[in-house]
Amino acid sequence: MKKLKVITGLLLAAVLLASVSCGAAMVGEEYEGEMEVVVEEAGSSGYPAPVVIDREKGEWSIAEDEETVQSPYEPDSSLYADIDRMIVRTGNVMLVVNDVPIAIDEITALADGSGGYVVSSRVWKSGERLVGSISFRVPAEYFSEAIETLRELAVDVTSESTSSKDVTEEYVDLTAKLKNLEATEQQLLAILEKAETVEDILNVQTELSKTRGEIEQTKGRMQYLERTSATSLIEVYLEQSKLDIEFVADKRRGLKEGEKVRFIISEIAGGFPPYNYEWDFGDGEISTEASPTHAYVDDGIYTVSLTVTDDQGNTDTETRDDYISVVPGWSAGSVASNAWNGLAVFGRAMANLFIWIGVFFPLWIVIGGIIFGIIYWRRRRRKHSQSSVENQKQGSD
Repeated sequence: MKKLKVITGLLLAAVLLASVSCGAAMVGEEYEGEMEVVVEEAGSSGYPAPVVIDREKGEWSIAEDEETVQSPYEPDSSLYADIDRMIVRTGNVMLVVNDVPIAIDEITALADGSGGYVVSSRVWKSGERLVGSISFRVPAEYFSEAIETLRELAVDVTSESTSSKDVTEEYVDLTAKLKNLEATEQQLLAILEKAETVEDILNVQTELSKTRGEIEQTKGRMQYLERTSATSLIEVYLEQSKLDIEFVADKRRGLKEGEKVRFIISEIAGGFPPYNYEWDFGDGEISTEASPTHAYVDDGIYTVSLTVTDDQGNTDTETRDDYISVVPGWSAGSVASNAWNGLAVFGRAMANLFIWIGVFFPLWIVIGGIIFGIIYWRRRRRKHSQSSVENQKQGSD
């Protein structure tokens, strides 16, 4: 095989995601025989040494005077003129609203109506309070308008903050980095065309794969900056001012006179603790306890109501009509009264029976006559049949 003296340079595009100030270069050693890839340090400028390609001679070499060659990582000042300012704006708002679920629906409609979208939303209970959160994005030009609309939805604004971040410089750097990576990719493709051995081809393809990966990462970051600067993120924390309460009793029906019943608040949502309670048991008695126990002295049916007032004066009242039923307890008088009532009921039942019999008496006579006639006719027929049989027996004898 004819020996060919070749000086080969391979460019190693080791570009960091957040920096464009350092790199490494692959240079070749002068040798005879198989190609050997050697990685050397970059020049004093910190940028990869440019590759000089002489296609006529079929040779590649590293530029000797780095200062005479503009670094491919140096951002072009014209890029700043072509790119508008990219500002990422975010807002954080804490609101007190009348009703958390309704407020979330209204904010969702606000995001959709402005051409934005909801990122996430959630409603939960914190202790005895109903709270929620919602994050949404709106076009950057509607940011101030969206914040103003949120203020109008709230009963009170407890906290509000906005922030802005200029990402123009980062975007320009990424643009320059992408331009250099794409140029590096083209140089590696040119080297790949001249590679003669399988080892050389694999080495260049490895570098191409790395470069392509960094190109995709850079493009992804640029797209992220474009999206986040085109839309603004607003995060809203919601607290409910409207009170919503419910209560139950451990026993409602069949209570005896003097029997105790306990009332329990099964749900309380919204408002601002601490709470004040006022129970009305329907018999003229009241209580200010959270879970009172009450005994009804007299039998009857009672309506119970509960009024809750929070620390800021918000109130809610829950009323249950005919909620408690109390029956008389045992006593001689009550037993006698019950017996008399039972006798009266029995007497009324018997009187009703006789009245019904008297009213339908003619009908009973007719029905009785018909039944009697049928029975009488069957008996006569049976006797006649028996007589006929006996006469036949006597004649045959």
